[in-house]
Amino acid sequence: MQGLDEYIKHAADPHSAANRIESLLNFTEFKRCASQLPGEQLNALINLISHSGLFYRHICRHPDSIEKLNHPLNLTESSLKYDFNSLEDLKIFKYQQLLNITWLDFLGTYEYEKILNDISSLADLVINQVIRLGLPDAHTQIVKKHMAAFGMGKLGASELNFSSDIDLIFVCSNTADVKLEIYHYQKILQDSIRLISSHLEKKTSEGFFYRVDLKLRPWGRSGPLVMTINETENYYEASSQIWERFAWLRARHIMGPKILADDLQNRLKSFIYRRSLGEDDLQRFVEIKTEMCAARRKKGYWDVKVGEGGIRDIEFFIQMLQMVNAYKFPELQQPATIKVLNGLKQNELISEHEAAELLHSYLFLRKLENRLQMIEEHQTHELPDEYPKRIMIARSMGITGDSDNEIIDVFESELFTNQMIAKNFFERILPN
Repeated sequence: MQGLDEYIKHAADPHSAANRIESLLNFTEFKRCASQLPGEQLNALINLISHSGLFYRHICRHPDSIEKLNHPLNLTESSLKYDFNSLEDLKIFKYQQLLNITWLDFLGTYEYEKILNDISSLADLVINQVIRLGLPDAHTQIVKKHMAAFGMGKLGASELNFSSDIDLIFVCSNTADVKLEIYHYQKILQDSIRLISSHLEKKTSEGFFYRVDLKLRPWGRSGPLVMTINETENYYEASSQIWERFAWLRARHIMGPKILADDLQNRLKSFIYRRSLGEDDLQRFVEIKTEMCAARRKKGYWDVKVGEGGIRDIEFFIQMLQMVNAYKFPELQQPATIKVLNGLKQNELISEHEAAELLHSYLFLRKLENRLQMIEEHQTHELPDEYPKRIMIARSMGITGDSDNEIIDVFESELFTNQMIAKNFFERILPN
């Protein structure tokens, strides 16, 4: 293949690229498909393979996956053209689509917001297909008609990490609306949620779907896995937990009857978006920031999520402004962090320059977080101490230079600049 040695030389990890490509070229299907890629696309593929052991092993198992890289992504139920016969087929599809998304990322084809959105849309699709494939038929009909799921956190914001827990909250129709004996109805739904979670988390030779976190539900781990609309509304009407309001800022309907989800979200609007904040609210905000400061000091600058100048700094700044102003400005009543940021700018709550700074810093840190996680699909946020690994991360971010030392210097300078932006905005909100 023309230019192969040059692409390997400039890969994120040239040594790894050389060994892995040599191994993959033993697969006739890989060699045929890769030889048909234009130079820029082949370069992106080699760069990706050198960086990610996860995708290298996936391609070893499925050498024809390269042939599907140019196919359009089908990440919604309405556009899905695949007919899955098993959960294992679905799992292969999931990793194929992740490979597509990551390849487009390395190719520079998409804005990074689109990359995050596609990772989230893929999760939505997988969850719905797991329900279709993994539940008994009798349960499936009841679940589809009477239970809805909300994605919370980054899934709810359509900004899911590459290797993230998916935070879910389930709600169901009121028992008076269901022509089933109450105990039987609740047992079906509870058993279905356990089965869905088990399927999503089960590891096989093809990997796993997602780690599932259900602790954001009412009463946390000690609470029922699903409650009715009325019960859920009553719980939050009585709740004084600020963190639960923060959680519902990024809630998005991802499964089940939309009418059910819309009903609950309309009922919870007054809980999430308060007309005014009391002294108790402000005191709790200060306590939350104090707790965050302690965690930040412990992590330092090496944790790109919760360390000083990390992703959480930006999210806290944006969500605080959202919580204070969303009642007055309905444009802020949405789960996506980036769209809320645009709403803050449009309503002149921050300047265009501030919005641009925050967006650049947020996307840089999110991209870096995903680069760390896609190496082996580990849920990590910490930058490696080892010099070779740091160089690989820097190269994978598109940073170039005449020497490894120059690449590291440019990377750490850019990282520091974006961390300082995040840190400065965090420190503007409430006293330390």
